[in-house]
Amino acid sequence: MQSQLTNSKEIIVYLAQQFPNCFTLDGEAKPLKIGIFQDILLHLENNDLLSKTKLRVALRAYTISWRYLYSIKEGLYRVDLDGNPTDVITKEQMEHAQQLLKDSKQKAKERFKQREKEKTKNSRSPLKKVKALQLGDFVKVQLGNKLLKVQIINIEKEHIKVKVGSGMELMVKPEHIINR
Repeated sequence: MQSQLTNSKEIIVYLAQQFPNCFTLDGEAKPLKIGIFQDILLHLENNDLLSKTKLRVALRAYTISWRYLYSIKEGLYRVDLDGNPTDVITKEQMEHAQQLLKDSKQKAKERFKQREKEKTKNSRSPLKKVKALQLGDFVKVQLGNKLLKVQIINIEKEHIKVKVGSGMELMVKPEHIINR
C-alpha cells in the first residue's frame, strides 16, 4: 500500500501525471472546469493516495498561483480532466482573477519591502561604526554567539585590529564590532 500524498506540490504533480491534458507543471496553465474537484473525486474513487481535504487545499494552491490566474482570460474555454473544452470564461471571472492577481502581487511586494526593512534594521552599518571608533576604545566584538570585550589598536579600511585581555590580537570586520 502506498502512503498518502500530503504536500500540495506532490498532489499537483500526481494530478499532472494522472490528467496531463488538464494540469500542467510548466508553462501556461489551463483554466480548469468549475467543479473539477468533484470530477477528480469520481475518477479517483478507490484511491487511497488523496484525502478530500488535501486535494481541496492543493487545488486551491494551484488556482491562486500567478501562473494559473494569468490563464483566466475572457472568451477562453475551461478544460475538463481530459483537456476537453467546457464552459467559456466570462468577463466577470476574468476580472475576478485579475483582482486576485493584483492583490497577491501587492501582498508579495509588501512582504518584500518588510523583509528589506528588517534586513536594514538588523544590519549594523559598518561605516557609522568605523567613523565613531577611535584607537584605544574598548568595544565588544561578536565572535560566534559570544561577545568579547576588546581594545582597538588599529583601524584599517576593511578590518579593525583589536587586542583581547589576554594580549592576543585579532583582525575583525567592522560589522562584528558592537560599540555601546
